Amino acid sequence: MAPIDFITALGRLLRDGLLRDAFHADPRAVAAQMDLRESDRDAFVRLNPEDLEFQAGVLIRKRFDTVQKFTPETFRRLGCEAWPRFSKYARSYWPAEKDSITKDAYEFCRNLLHGHQEFLCEAEWNRFQFIFGRRRFAVFCVRGILIRHKRRTVLQVFVRSSARWHERLFFMAV
Repeated sequence: MAPIDFITALGRLLRDGLLRDAFHADPRAVAAQMDLRESDRDAFVRLNPEDLEFQAGVLIRKRFDTVQKFTPETFRRLGCEAWPRFSKYARSYWPAEKDSITKDAYEFCRNLLHGHQEFLCEAEWNRFQFIFGRRRFAVFCVRGILIRHKRRTVLQVFVRSSARWHERLFFMAV
């Protein structure tokens, strides 16, 4: 495999919190581990670890704002815990796939399933399960969905056509 260039190495540092920790301890070892081109090593090892951490934080904050749009109820439940939990998660996971924004939101919710599932909105989790699953049709009964300023029990219905998927919520108004 060919050595990587400075920009590729910088991108990896910004995405990987553990790699930034290792860089902070020994930049030359990280450059060697990454198989950085010899001509880029001096500039790479002179990078300021605090500046790297700051820039990584900016990128994580952008992800946080985007993921929050996909999971508003989960983030509402997390309250002031939302940023610390997301930043801890994001420090070690960076989606690389197509449709990475949705995948990032899904993986964050999956992360909450391990020890913090009380914060996870069931309807949002059902949506991710359907998006990343293969079923063409799914129905869930979900309690506590806020509709017209009241918490209601709803039927959450998903249908997948060849081009896209649709979600509908049904409830009995009284």
